[in-house]
Amino acid sequence: MRPAPPGRVVARGLQMTNLVVVHMGDCWAVAKSSRCLGVSRAQAVDALRQQVPACTHCRPHTALGVLD
Repeated sequence: MRPAPPGRVVARGLQMTNLVVVHMGDCWAVAKSSRCLGVSRAQAVDALRQQVPACTHCRPHTALGVLD
């Protein structure tokens, strides 16, 4: 059996230090690579507040209640 997908995912850039985009865990646009990292709700909200873009497909900012 496959493990359940994480609730939220942050995709990292090529250098693995910068954050590129925040996704919900079940988003179809999440790349199946080592550059995607499952994060907690608090970490995802913090990333969105630090201007990391939200995915335009799954809209995690709406699901997490972070609307500016």
